[in-house]
Amino acid sequence: MGTILAAAPYEEFVRDNSPVLAVVFCLILALLVIRLVVKTMTRMILLSTLLLMVLFVYVERNNIQECTQTCECAIAGIDVELPGCDPARI
Repeated sequence: MGTILAAAPYEEFVRDNSPVLAVVFCLILALLVIRLVVKTMTRMILLSTLLLMVLFVYVERNNIQECTQTCECAIAGIDVELPGCDPARI
């Protein structure tokens, strides 16, 4: 005689609720993908901002150097006054 094995309770649960479990799994996976995309975009925006700042300083390096020597500053076409800068002390 053969032995009849009863299905484990979790197997019945999975069989009965597999569509719900599939939807929950897809939602969790979608949330993880969205989180990854948001983190990646945030890093790209921060890196782009940093690179633009470095490029700006590189382009304006002569004006910044002249500003430290003469106390007359024009950075990006805008006249800037440095408080406490006395050209006589330089």
